[in-house]
Amino acid sequence: MLVSMAIWGLSWTAAKVLSGYGEASSITYIRFLLVPLTLFPILKMAKIPVLVNKKGIPSLLLAGGLMGGYTILFFNGLRLGFAGAGGVLVAVSIPIFAYLVDLLINKKLPSKSAAIGLVLGGLGGFILLDIWDNYRNIFAAGNSLFLVAALVYALLSKVISKSAKYGSPISFNFWLHMVALGGLLFIIDFDELKRLMIEGDLKFWLNMLYFGVINSGIATTTYFFATTKLGAEKASSFIFIVPSAAVFFSWLIMDEAIEHKTLIGGSIALLAVFIINGTLKIGK
Repeated sequence: MLVSMAIWGLSWTAAKVLSGYGEASSITYIRFLLVPLTLFPILKMAKIPVLVNKKGIPSLLLAGGLMGGYTILFFNGLRLGFAGAGGVLVAVSIPIFAYLVDLLINKKLPSKSAAIGLVLGGLGGFILLDIWDNYRNIFAAGNSLFLVAALVYALLSKVISKSAKYGSPISFNFWLHMVALGGLLFIIDFDELKRLMIEGDLKFWLNMLYFGVINSGIATTTYFFATTKLGAEKASSFIFIVPSAAVFFSWLIMDEAIEHKTLIGGSIALLAVFIINGTLKIGK
């Protein structure tokens, strides 16, 4: 999960680059096409059954729709907003929304440790955002789409957490993206899709391969697997790590300076993950 969150952190830059090439639905379609192409050889080599239980079809349809909706919101948000602020907003919001969804569905309040962790995770995110100087930007064009996207992904995580009873999480993710591909056929502009496929330069395809294969095919599958083991709430808490991972790779690859607020906010967010998952116990 830690490696997956690092991959997600690096993916925000790749996604921002891709968002400038064309319509969100066309970029999403190419991304979704790469995921089954990545997962099918893995399923065969690992001798994992490709098919899932037919009782899981309603969950697959729902998950595919949610994944498609999230990704379109995600790319439209990137076109209008900022990758850095968007990354922090989504990372902070998904775990909080996941617990709210659990509260609404199961009428179950988070534990004391989870509640403390959520508060700390939110605080870490606010510090990373420098919220006191940039609070007006939260609901600016683009960033409001990120908040809706975070809610959609929290719902998706809840659906995925129940998917293990229908088959392997890898198989479920394979068919989830096949469903999403089918749904996108009704809304994409095929001329735009053809243009992207033909005119996309090396920069486009390198970022697309990273985003579609490494990020979506491998890291997201790992997240889905963890979700079936930990539950949507605990698994989503790892997303608090994503903004710090994004900053770390910006420093490592692009030599960008790491600010004090990044160290403080990132450390608090990491502490939140440990607390929510029980690595650190909160005494009486």
